[in-house]
Amino acid sequence: MDNLKLKISTKILDLVEGLPRFRKGTISSLQDIRERQKKWSSKEFERRNAPKESNIELSQITLILTFEHEDFNNVIKGLKQYFPKNEKIQTFVTSLKESVDKLHASSWHNLGYIAREQGVYLPDVAVDESLPIDVKNVSLSFHRILPSVACIIFEFQLNDSVSKALSAIQNQIYLGPVEFKKLWPLSSLHRGYTMGTGNDCAIKSINNKKDSVRKEIEAWVKKGFSWKPQTMEAASYIDVYKISGNPTDPDERRNWLRENSGWLNEYGIDANGFDTLEGEDFLVSRPRSTNQEYMVSDVVAKFDSKSESEFGDFLEYKVRAIAVSSTIFSVIEKYRNKIEILRGHGFKNLYKRKKLTRKNQYNIQELKRTIVIISRFEHEVKQSGHWIAHSISEVGELIDLLRKETVNLGKNTIDNANYQLKQVKEAAAIIDSGLTNYLSVQSIYVMYKLQKWMFILSIVVTIATIIGVLSGWSNLKLLVSGWINA
Repeated sequence: MDNLKLKISTKILDLVEGLPRFRKGTISSLQDIRERQKKWSSKEFERRNAPKESNIELSQITLILTFEHEDFNNVIKGLKQYFPKNEKIQTFVTSLKESVDKLHASSWHNLGYIAREQGVYLPDVAVDESLPIDVKNVSLSFHRILPSVACIIFEFQLNDSVSKALSAIQNQIYLGPVEFKKLWPLSSLHRGYTMGTGNDCAIKSINNKKDSVRKEIEAWVKKGFSWKPQTMEAASYIDVYKISGNPTDPDERRNWLRENSGWLNEYGIDANGFDTLEGEDFLVSRPRSTNQEYMVSDVVAKFDSKSESEFGDFLEYKVRAIAVSSTIFSVIEKYRNKIEILRGHGFKNLYKRKKLTRKNQYNIQELKRTIVIISRFEHEVKQSGHWIAHSISEVGELIDLLRKETVNLGKNTIDNANYQLKQVKEAAAIIDSGLTNYLSVQSIYVMYKLQKWMFILSIVVTIATIIGVLSGWSNLKLLVSGWINA
């Protein structure tokens, strides 16, 4: 209903804007609203406009696919399908098969590179002309984070076309949304409408463009590797930007970030967020907006620096380190959502006092199965916490921009994961215990009713037996009497 009202309001204002300027009446009031829209939008555009001689480029979209122990055969099938003759992949597949059930396992493998066309790349590059149109090439790596949890990281290097499209979207003036409280507001406009600034419009348009690129990426992955649909459900993204024209001095750069926070926020870079971390010439941020179709776990922005090392900035290793942290929380989020659904169904059964059926039996079985898997995951995180923290430490030293404190991302990941797992397990245990006890009482009640009916049936059988015996005795007496008379 709200969306319909917004569309009607926009149509009305578009219509009156094309009319000659009225001095009085409802039409004049509507034209005043449209003029205020434009005035506010112009001011908002100046506030969020890109600074001079600065540029931002979406250079890479990183796709992280999470696999658990039950999915490892799915990993093997997908890799063998896409790389049927690649000896390196076959060696990796053999290694994974041999170690799939080990209680202690962790590893990292660079699986290879895929490019749209033949060029000057690293050795063993696969050429695939079906890559999405916005992608130049992609690198694949496999991370065995825990014995039962692994991820494949796809690092998609993008063409300039994506950044140009995002820049064109960002440089537009967006009218703030006006919504009339009535569908047809011509009778009275006094306090009869709400007006927004239009800032969310640019964010939504930019997210829609990035989502369209992600949609093409996922379609390519599904087609090439034929993984099960639920594989793509356990996916998250890291957007990697390159920013140029910024001050290279750290203090000046922080001031520059605050002054241009509106511009960067539209790309998902929250310079003033509680989870915004500053590394050596790069920034790690959690996007504030949640209206994108796909889960974006982190945004990484690389800045211009005073000097570039001859060995590069190792940004790819830092992104992969962040991806390890993202995978841990992706698994937790998966089971949190599952527990919420199972818990909700369980409480509904309790509220309605439903009898024991096959459906709620399955619900309890699935709940207990999920609790076991969460316990396995929790145990492995505790056992391998030191190695995970060491792997995440590749990201380097980080500073919380808001609190001005040094942050150990590896330690924070483990501590936060253990805390969240504890909360999820406790929530699951409450409904598990409640449902189990409730069904135990229900089973006792069913057994009592069964015994009651068995007692009644035993009486009926006894009476029937007596009647049968008496009937047989009478027949026997008649038979004997017949013999005597004969």
